[in-house]
Amino acid sequence: MKKIVTAAAIAAMAASFAAAEVTTSLNVRVRPDLYKVVGTTKTETTDAYTTTTYADIDGFGGNKDTLAVKGSTDYAGVAAEITLTNPGNAAGKDGAFAIDNYYGWLNWGALKFTAGTYDSRYTNRGNYTATEQGILDEEFSKTHGLSTKSGLSTTEFGKKVVNDFNWLGDFGNVSQVAAGNNNSFIVDYTFNDIAGGKLLLKGGLVENGRKVGNGEEVEEVDKKGKKIKILKLYDSNKETDKFIQSEGYVFEAAWRKDGIAAVDFIFKNPVNKLYGFGLYVTPLMIANTKNVVVGFTYGMDTKDYAKDKTGLDKAFAIDLRGQYNINSNMTVALGAKYESVSYQNDVELKDSNNKKIYESSASAMQVAAEFSYKVNDIVTAAFDFGYFNQDLADVDSNSDDGSQFIVTSLRGKFTAGKNAAITTALRLNKVLNPKDGGTDYTFDIPVVLRVKM
Repeated sequence: MKKIVTAAAIAAMAASFAAAEVTTSLNVRVRPDLYKVVGTTKTETTDAYTTTTYADIDGFGGNKDTLAVKGSTDYAGVAAEITLTNPGNAAGKDGAFAIDNYYGWLNWGALKFTAGTYDSRYTNRGNYTATEQGILDEEFSKTHGLSTKSGLSTTEFGKKVVNDFNWLGDFGNVSQVAAGNNNSFIVDYTFNDIAGGKLLLKGGLVENGRKVGNGEEVEEVDKKGKKIKILKLYDSNKETDKFIQSEGYVFEAAWRKDGIAAVDFIFKNPVNKLYGFGLYVTPLMIANTKNVVVGFTYGMDTKDYAKDKTGLDKAFAIDLRGQYNINSNMTVALGAKYESVSYQNDVELKDSNNKKIYESSASAMQVAAEFSYKVNDIVTAAFDFGYFNQDLADVDSNSDDGSQFIVTSLRGKFTAGKNAAITTALRLNKVLNPKDGGTDYTFDIPVVLRVKM
């Protein structure tokens, strides 16, 4: 009898696999640097000098390959995406595996449950570069919300370094916090006819890793009796309760009507007393455009500053990006981002009137554009330009701190066939206000070989 039951179970499993639609993909990307020269400014004791590197096969980023497997039926599915990296000898590391996405889902009609580690974006970040790793894909931050590339994370407010706003990074990704790989459990429901369009409601829990934001650091005793310090992120009773919650709350409401617009509203409460929301609008009625997004992200900390004068006060980011197709061969892409952070300090600062203050603010800006032209089925040419200012407010009162730079890139993509191409470029990164003994400029000739199967 047991053999009959086992055989039946195996047969049922085999039938399930046979009914599922399974797809696999492999994306191989190798990024050498054929030539690179870095110019350094002089100091009081050292003259300006340059450092030159030839044919560094790992210099532009090493290998980065992605292997993905996905299987689905009408009511359920699973997916896994693994990144294989080889950072090169310069990084001092061997190749490594990283799980980017690993999740499953099931649905009853319009009701869907998804759990695991995955990307959940209603608003497309956009692939704005016609070649490989142009400025809009490399230096410019494609994430909605505050950027890890803005330089604000290293801006000093007095003696305090700001890093508490990282939970606002990649805010448009509902299933993640602080742009990291997080386990999540999310439920969503789709209404097919609301004001002529589709309405998606989504909500759930996302791991915050107990390292996000500025939770209260307390001393606890582990299972072995050893005293350890941890972050207390959700304590319902500060005096007696030692309960710690490692998940944050997320909610999303998105509406789309083809030919009109797509609107996405996101709310996140990653840890206790940290609240943020984002609103992203994509107009769909503008002819010859693609991936146009206007976005606003805002976050605040409701900690009692009368007791603790340190931590993030509020921060926001404004995003604008999109593509315009001049004709079938010519495209212009544009990206712009403004970011601002207000911070409460635990050190005394002074304003222009020599008055003691405990609050500071910093702001940053990124602007980048690309013009591309498809010469023929083999060759695509592009010119990229970007301006970056990581300290608009000049917080540290040091004008020569390397916070402003421009990047230009003349690019060519040579296509062998569908999803197989080599891109090369002449790139110049010029610092507009270099510090003494710091980088003045970087010129390189990177090459990117990409094959997708």
